Amino acid sequence: MRSLALMLMLGASTPKEEVLAVVQQQVAAWNKGDLEAFCAVYAEDAVFVSPPRAANPDAGVAASDGVTRGRSEVLARYKKRYPDGKAMGQLAIDPHDVRETKDAVSISARWTLSYPDKAPLTGNTVIVLVRSKAGWKIVHDASM
Repeated sequence: MRSLALMLMLGASTPKEEVLAVVQQQVAAWNKGDLEAFCAVYAEDAVFVSPPRAANPDAGVAASDGVTRGRSEVLARYKKRYPDGKAMGQLAIDPHDVRETKDAVSISARWTLSYPDKAPLTGNTVIVLVRSKAGWKIVHDASM
C-alpha cells in the first residue's frame, strides 16, 4: 500500500481531502468576487436551505420559505444578496467535522464573512457533496 504522501504526490487522495480542496477553491473564488465559479460546484439539482424570512416591503425584501432549488437559482440568490465585492466580504470556512460514506462526503463547518468597515457575519453550514463525472458537486447545503 502506498503512503499518503506518495499518493498525494501522484495526484491521488482521499475523498475527504478532495472535498476539502473543492471547498478551499470555492473560498478562493468567493474572495476574488467570482460567484459564477463559487456556484459551479453546486449540482444542477442542488438544494440550498437557509432560515425562512418574512417579507419586508419597506426594504424591498420578498418572503422566503428558505429553500432554493437548482444551481441557477442558488447563483441568482447569491447575486441578489451579494451584488458586489464589498457586499461579499472575505469568506473563511472552518470545518468542524468531515464524514465520508460510500456515496458522499459531508462537511459541517463555521463560515465567516469579514468586512473592513463592519462586524463580521458568521454561522454554521452543512454541505453534502457527491462525486459525479464532472467532479465533486454539492447536492445539499444547509446554511444558518
